[in-house]
Amino acid sequence: MFKVMLLIGGGIVLMAMGVYALSVANIQFPDLRWPEISWPEVNWAIVGWVVIVGGLISVGTGVVVSRLA
Repeated sequence: MFKVMLLIGGGIVLMAMGVYALSVANIQFPDLRWPEISWPEVNWAIVGWVVIVGGLISVGTGVVVSRLA
């Protein structure tokens, strides 16, 4: 059970780190045109940090619960 929780938590953390890396990267796609939709302004760096911290908290909780069971 511990290995399963570790794999799930590791995947969440890796996904969060990838989202954060893409959010702070200055990548320009000149040939790609997105439809014009007026979305609210989102600070993606903060979203990335929240996902990383949330992933770490869920990993810690899973580890603690798996050790208690």
